Amino acid sequence: MGLFSFFKHKDTITEDAKNEADLELVAPVSGSIITLKEVPDLVISEKLMGDGVAIVPTDNKVVAPCSGVISRFIASNNAFAVRNNETGVEVYVTCGIGTNSFNGVGFTPKLHLGDTVAKGDIVFTVNFDEVNEQLESTVTSMIVINSSAKIARVISTSGEATAGVSAISWVILQTENEKSQD
Repeated sequence: MGLFSFFKHKDTITEDAKNEADLELVAPVSGSIITLKEVPDLVISEKLMGDGVAIVPTDNKVVAPCSGVISRFIASNNAFAVRNNETGVEVYVTCGIGTNSFNGVGFTPKLHLGDTVAKGDIVFTVNFDEVNEQLESTVTSMIVINSSAKIARVISTSGEATAGVSAISWVILQTENEKSQD
């Protein structure tokens, strides 16, 4: 396969995902996209919570990847979930690895549990100077939670992303035939 056929193949997959998706998710933070397997956290890298993608952040704003309601907000202010009203899909976003003893210093919430959000709304900001010393990694993961809806698959892209702008993942729900076979 030549270089140009690789790019054509990636573009075809992305176009197919866009056309088939029940929900399109934008980047929760600006930066370089990596796979969940590359995240230095066993629960995330083994996809125990669900499938998705991660980003090595280059900006301090963390935004809602889709419209909906803030259905979870972690006390340390570094993680939240948005439940999309139309699909029932819940998307979990967590900024930072190694937060077991983390107290949330450096994370400033802009929204709270129960707030309605639009895709791209700022949920919290991060002061990386304050959190870098406390965390193992500042990788930000975006996970489509397994139990939130009848999910057939999640397709994600690679490359660079801009928070609230770049579509990076597409959620495809099970069809009625797939649901009845469960």
